[in-house]
Amino acid sequence: MMESGVLYADWKEYEVVYTPDVVFARRETGPLRLQLLTPGRTNAPQKPHPSLYTELREQGVLPPMPQAKDPRRFPLIVDVPGSGWGGTTGHTHVPKMVELAKEGYVVASVEYRGTFKDDVRFPAAVQDVKEAIRFLRAHADDYLIDAERVALLGDSSGGHTAAMAALTGSEERFNIGEHPDMPTDVRSCVIFYGPNDLTNLVRDRKDEHKQLRPGEDPWPFELREIFRNDANDDPAGHLADASPINYITPGKEMPPFLFLSGDEDPIIPLRQGMRFCEKVRACGGRAEFYRILGAKHGAGCWTADTMRLVKQFLKATL
Repeated sequence: MMESGVLYADWKEYEVVYTPDVVFARRETGPLRLQLLTPGRTNAPQKPHPSLYTELREQGVLPPMPQAKDPRRFPLIVDVPGSGWGGTTGHTHVPKMVELAKEGYVVASVEYRGTFKDDVRFPAAVQDVKEAIRFLRAHADDYLIDAERVALLGDSSGGHTAAMAALTGSEERFNIGEHPDMPTDVRSCVIFYGPNDLTNLVRDRKDEHKQLRPGEDPWPFELREIFRNDANDDPAGHLADASPINYITPGKEMPPFLFLSGDEDPIIPLRQGMRFCEKVRACGGRAEFYRILGAKHGAGCWTADTMRLVKQFLKATL
C-alpha cells in the first residue's frame, strides 16, 4: 500500500535466512544435505563478533551479553523435489520455497539418493526423506521448529516419495539411520502431479490418450526409473510395492492430502490423483484434488493462485 509517498510494510511477511548444505544423514554413497530456509528473527538482539565481545567483556567495558529469547517456533515443511527417481541435491526448489518461508514456515529441501545418481533402489529415497524428518525434529531448538507441526511437499517423483513417507509411519524398512527415537509422522502432505498407482499407470495413460514411450506397454517407464534391471524379476510386484495408494487402508491414521495436477500434463494422468484422493476419503481420511487448467508437468502448476491454495491448505492443516 502506498499513500503520499509513504510505504507501509507488510509485517506478516518474514525475511528469510538461507542455510545451505546442512548434513542430515550419512550413507555409503556420501553425506546427504538439505537446504534450510528459516523465517528471519528480525527482533533478535545482534551479537558482536565473539572475539571482540570476549575482549570487551574482559576489560569490563561491556556487561555479559543477555541470552536472546525467542519463544517462536515455526511449522516445518519438508520439501522433496522431483528427479525422475534419479536423485537430487535439494537446490532446485529453493526459489519456490522462499515464498513459503516468508509466510512463517521453516522449509527444508532435501537431497536424497537416486537410481542413477547413486545406483540405489526403492525405498532409498523414502528412507532419506524420513531421516531428514527425524533429524529436523531432533534439532528443532536449533532451527526454531515446532516439532509437532510438520508437513511434506513434493512434486512428480518427489510427490510420490512424499506420499510414501507420509503413509509409512514407523515401518522398519522405511526407517534407517540416526535419531530412531524421533517420529516421522506428519500432519499434512501436498503432492504436485505425483504418480501413486504405478500398477495402473499405463492403463490411465491410455484412457486419457497420453502418448506412451517406446516399450512402455505393459509396464510404465517409471518401473525402470525406480528399479532399473532389478525390475525384471517381478515387475508387477515391484510396481505394487512402490505404489503409495496401496499403503492407504481403512482406519489407518493419515495426514490430510492436497493433490494438484495439470490437465495438460503429458506424463501423469489426472486419474492418478483423483483415485488416490478417492481412496483416502473412502478409508476415512481427508484429501482434496485440484485440476489445474492448462498446466503441464510442472509448467503452469506453480502459479500465484496455486501457491495461495497451498498456503491456505497448510494453514488449515498445520
